[in-house]
Amino acid sequence: MEEVFDSESFTLRYDEETNSCVLSIKSYGDRDKFRTPMMHAVEIIRKHKSEDLIIEDACDAAELYGQISEVDLKWIKKSIIPRLSDSCCKHIYFVVDEGLAGTKCDDMPYCLFAERFKTDKVRSERFALMMIKNKCDSEVSSKVESMTREEALQYMDLPLNANDFAIDERFWVMSKQLRGDNSPEGKQRIADLSAAYDIATGRRDERVKKEEKRASERKLLGKTGDEWRTYFSYTWYKYLIGIILIVLAGNLIYDIVARPGYDSGYLSIGHFENESDYVEKFLTTRLGFKNPMVSVVDIVVPNDQGQMQQAYADQTASTLLMSCPNVLVFDEATMPYYFSELADVSTVYSYLRDNLSEDQFSKLRPIYMSEADAQEVMLEYYRISGDEMTLTEEDTDLSLYDDEPVMVGILLTDGDAINSLGYDNLWPDSEPSLVFSVYSQSMDYSDSEVIIMQLLRSVL
Repeated sequence: MEEVFDSESFTLRYDEETNSCVLSIKSYGDRDKFRTPMMHAVEIIRKHKSEDLIIEDACDAAELYGQISEVDLKWIKKSIIPRLSDSCCKHIYFVVDEGLAGTKCDDMPYCLFAERFKTDKVRSERFALMMIKNKCDSEVSSKVESMTREEALQYMDLPLNANDFAIDERFWVMSKQLRGDNSPEGKQRIADLSAAYDIATGRRDERVKKEEKRASERKLLGKTGDEWRTYFSYTWYKYLIGIILIVLAGNLIYDIVARPGYDSGYLSIGHFENESDYVEKFLTTRLGFKNPMVSVVDIVVPNDQGQMQQAYADQTASTLLMSCPNVLVFDEATMPYYFSELADVSTVYSYLRDNLSEDQFSKLRPIYMSEADAQEVMLEYYRISGDEMTLTEEDTDLSLYDDEPVMVGILLTDGDAINSLGYDNLWPDSEPSLVFSVYSQSMDYSDSEVIIMQLLRSVL
């Protein structure tokens, strides 16, 4: 049964006869319009254990590549290529115009894939499917396997000066003549023809040269200099994150062992900035704390804003939570992803209702959420990030989670009050918002309540 996904920007289908995935890009759109078809293609390859991916309509590849944003190119390198590598994909065919068919995949964006997969530029989807069909279990005869390029051209009845287009054309004609012959002899002829085509195009000799070059180069831990450069081009960020985590761990150890202990904590997590010292001064001068911890982490969950240091931000937030801050502050979009870290704030809300004027209190709104609501948010996160395969049956059964809502935050949307606290909203399409919550593992719950109560009273 053929599976087809069709939209204005792409068509994606599974070809059952060849067990391959065919992606036709109609138009480029950044972020989701570009990433969605790529993620669907990965899922089809995983589902059917396909070895072949055809990316069609690349005849405008130069124009298409010029439109692909730097963020999306990095996303291909860091997300799509590793996911394809983890699947069964081995061979990628790019459909290009006839003038480029058969040329090397050493230019952008093809070279991004050529480092990990066998790649070919072909003139049509039909030609790529034919090449896939020509794959068979028969071993290439020793006579063909030992041919020179000149002998391979003679085998295909081509002149010695035949260009790539002529070789492709002849291969197409000869393949059609052999199609449908499933006898052992027929399969042998197809295997020999495919091998002769590989030699005639120069691809076999190119691979041999690369292997000989690699064998002659000096190696460190089994890798050549070029291989190490390729390796680090894919993994440099992991080492950067490791270094940052070591520094954070060192700072944390210093804070625990050498520095006087924090007597209060105020942690902001969301897509915002805050370079003001208003909160720190308020905690020391108004509330009498001697050594407050006040930190801000710019984070986007899920990461749909192209944040380049998202993994670092996640690790930073996790490390800072280990200090057990009193108060957590989020923007409205980020708060649901931290439900498990939040305590009931109904007591704080009641105090504010009793001690603020009607006008002041009207600027606040309680945020209720249940365990089932939080799990539904996380399921959507896994869907967006493409990690649905890791979910268990218990994860997706919402009936297993408590649906009793709890007041876990107090929402502030008043722009003047938010500015007074020093926050700058970074969401491009959302109004500024802050949600004040008490950390479930707070160092002192009563202090947590006092901080929120008095801080909100001071800016409203």
